[in-house]
Amino acid sequence: MALSAGCFRRRPKLAAPLLSPTCLRRLSVPGEFAAALAGDEVLVVGPLGKVWRVEMCREAADGDGEEEACWWLGGGGWAEMAAAYGLGEGWSVVLRLERRGVASLRAFDPDCCLASFCTPHPGIKSKDRPRFIKLLQQEDLEKMKIPGKFVHKHLTEAFTNSQQNAIIVCPLGKFWRVELEREQPDVLLQDGWPAFLVAHDLSEGNILLFRYEGNMVFMVQVFLENGCPKEYKTTTLYLTDGSKGPSNALQQSVTKVAVSPAKKKRRQRNEGICLEGSNRKSRASPISVKKVKVEPQKKYASIVSQNSFTKEMTAYSIRSLLALGGMFCSQIGLLEACSITLKISMQKKGSWRVAFKTANTYGYINGPGWRKFCLENEVKEGDRCTFNAIKRTLWHVSIVHC
Repeated sequence: MALSAGCFRRRPKLAAPLLSPTCLRRLSVPGEFAAALAGDEVLVVGPLGKVWRVEMCREAADGDGEEEACWWLGGGGWAEMAAAYGLGEGWSVVLRLERRGVASLRAFDPDCCLASFCTPHPGIKSKDRPRFIKLLQQEDLEKMKIPGKFVHKHLTEAFTNSQQNAIIVCPLGKFWRVELEREQPDVLLQDGWPAFLVAHDLSEGNILLFRYEGNMVFMVQVFLENGCPKEYKTTTLYLTDGSKGPSNALQQSVTKVAVSPAKKKRRQRNEGICLEGSNRKSRASPISVKKVKVEPQKKYASIVSQNSFTKEMTAYSIRSLLALGGMFCSQIGLLEACSITLKISMQKKGSWRVAFKTANTYGYINGPGWRKFCLENEVKEGDRCTFNAIKRTLWHVSIVHC
């Protein structure tokens, strides 16, 4: 079985985990996914192939009209489809754009496993490989539990020892070895798992979709808090080389790829673990592998405290909206739309008022106030911003420019 980055289809997707009762009536949709659907009506192909007509609704922006409008799938079609398939509170769905105005739907039951709505006829192989979905919580950052129902149905025969390695294929096709441990009745991803999260800049609120390929090989897709796929560049990921991924991502030897002697020499002058130019290697240039020592660095994958979090800024988060994890919003009491004051210095008077709103399982900041904050503080793509909630609606922001 040959696995590569090409195995991941690039069709736009939307992940909505742990549906609330409101989501069963109407599902909030990010603007970029709504734009890809491009229409007032969407044809949603259900798990059994039936096509449902669902209305794409738009809520006009408030105030001066500069804020981005809110979109959702609603009308009678969405609620009717949810009822027909027995979707309820705690279920999860993933929508995939098939073509303009058409999307397919996969549903995951409250155990986070891909729901089976019928038994295939004898001799007919289902095209769906086993899948499960996870909304990362704080306890998943050190060890992540694989859903028990998934283990019982798909891993019992393959899991022969109390400890066993699994292979996780990341969004760019790189392989990570992670140790599985059985702690009755659970199976946990542990050694190598924290390093995987750090390398892929994952934290509480991110959504992971696992597809089981057999023989303890899992392919994973990563989604942001707003449900849209997380984009990765080749230069942002680390590679592993050994029986396991790095057990400690803060200070560890990792594999570094060099394309040619000239580029190798130039890279030796650069500190860090940036895999520069790994996607530009030619057939004529042999690949050489070298172990390099990595200096301790800040672990951005985990939240520093309950009242703070760090985000790497993307073009979309600067231009449109910044998604916030639902758990963080609940912890500080952000349960409904309001205004938040951002300050980069608690001693100085300068401040920026930004709009906060809520969606299915997350909150977000957007509007002219947010764009003004990014502009006046020269926030660019790749910068890291740490938000610390001094009070519920007063936040201090530290900016580290890349």
